[in-house]
Amino acid sequence: MSGGVAPALVSALAGHTNTINKVLLVPNDTALISVSDDRSLRVWIKRSSGEYWPSVCQTLEWCVSAMAMDDFHLFVGLDSGAINHYKLTEDLNRVTLLRVYTAHNMRVSALLYDAQSEWLLSAGKDKTFHWHGESGRRLGTYRAGAWCLCLAFDKLSKIAFIGDYGGAISMVTLETADKFRLITTLKGHLGSVRDLSWDDTHQRLISCSADKSIFVWEIGEGKGKAIELNAHADRVNSIAYSDEHKKLFTFAEDRKMVVWNLLTERKQCPLWEESNECQLCNGPFFWNVQKMWQERDVIFKRQHHCRRCGRAICGDCSNTPSILPMFGFEYPVRLCRTCYGEVSEDELKSSTQIHNILVNATCTDFDAKKKLIAVGCKDNTIRLYDVAACLSI
Repeated sequence: MSGGVAPALVSALAGHTNTINKVLLVPNDTALISVSDDRSLRVWIKRSSGEYWPSVCQTLEWCVSAMAMDDFHLFVGLDSGAINHYKLTEDLNRVTLLRVYTAHNMRVSALLYDAQSEWLLSAGKDKTFHWHGESGRRLGTYRAGAWCLCLAFDKLSKIAFIGDYGGAISMVTLETADKFRLITTLKGHLGSVRDLSWDDTHQRLISCSADKSIFVWEIGEGKGKAIELNAHADRVNSIAYSDEHKKLFTFAEDRKMVVWNLLTERKQCPLWEESNECQLCNGPFFWNVQKMWQERDVIFKRQHHCRRCGRAICGDCSNTPSILPMFGFEYPVRLCRTCYGEVSEDELKSSTQIHNILVNATCTDFDAKKKLIAVGCKDNTIRLYDVAACLSI
């Protein structure tokens, strides 16, 4: 369903002069931290006036491309491939450089810190994933087939998920400090994987991609089942998940915020069948020259596929598009004549909220307690949204 109760814009923070690569809401405080390609690290504190102003504006030697936080320790990835470790004072007014990790040979794309194992995980455009110990020593390296762009981590099983530019997601078990094992590679996206989120409760991975799609990978009980979600008209850059409410927020370059209810039952999209002729009218497709010659039929028919049954069909047999929320399609998609007549009302019911926020998002962070989302935008501003109303639907 489009619309619904819109998220409330709480504040818009201006100050960055280039792409904002990461925003983090400070837990148990009215503050946030941002990093940008303008080479700055900024700490924003909410003043008594209700406005956010920087208490720290640190200019670094390189563009700042990634960030992770644990307690008052900040890990900042740079365009050079290095990672700076800072200590933030409790009053959020000063940062002190503690250590520099010599990590990657190219831009650091993503950082995660696991307090339990005291590991710092990093991904870079040099196609490598590293994990480091407390002392800063590199413990291990995994090499992917393309730029590593995003990370998620299952702390219980010590499995790292690495999304890359080629659209693959590598599942790597960090068995010991210096030993790892590639479990499998998840393939489904046709474009670069832009962001990942791990749901500890249901043991599922959520990914978004430049191909405009979102996948929910049922790693645990689902045994490899993947549900595809489609509502955006441009590349999806960032996701935020509320485990308490089972709601997924997705942000794309179509200026939309989409709120998905993951309690809603959805079906896995069928595999597409291949055929030399339409599986409804038996008309030959344009490459089936032999049958066209035999039937003296020179009409060039393109092959399409029904999103409900997966059959190969021609355009004339699939000219009745419809939304199909049961299969994750929130916009009209191609259905064959048979499925269009068989589709039920339950398959057409939508629990998805689509909101126009008028800005293209680059990154997000979600605070479940405050029901607040921070969105880094392509106009170099940071916008804070109160999403309490969205979560209550």
